[in-house]
Amino acid sequence: MKTIVRAVLLVFVLAIGMPSVAFADSIEDELNRLEEARYTALIGKDWQALDAIFADDFLYNTASGMTFTKSGYLDFLKSGTGVVRSAVREPASVRSYGDVALVTGVAHVDVTIKGEDKTLHSRYLHVWTRQGDSWRLSARQATYLPEKK
Repeated sequence: MKTIVRAVLLVFVLAIGMPSVAFADSIEDELNRLEEARYTALIGKDWQALDAIFADDFLYNTASGMTFTKSGYLDFLKSGTGVVRSAVREPASVRSYGDVALVTGVAHVDVTIKGEDKTLHSRYLHVWTRQGDSWRLSARQATYLPEKK
């Protein structure tokens, strides 16, 4: 009898804990998918997709010290002043806190800025906020990584 009670109790505890684990995994999966979609949109010059990914109050502090709002960053990209040719992200860390999630990682991006081709290696922090039923990128901070010697 004790064995049956223990088994039922174990199933109950696992059933209660599983939804939170599945929910956490789905947030990580969804944000990683959105991170990849952002790169696809940047490379493909899909301004509508980027507009949907970025929150209206999006703020980007670049590794070079510039600060962009959503409209300013989209205008910078649309003008051709900054062109993303390719981008690769290393596995990222996703931490969620209710309707806010932080994604941190390292990216390697081939860009053309003001006609000059560059490969940028940076560490980034993205702040995603759940707005309604979807996640939107609210802030981005990048820091250049030192060149390997």
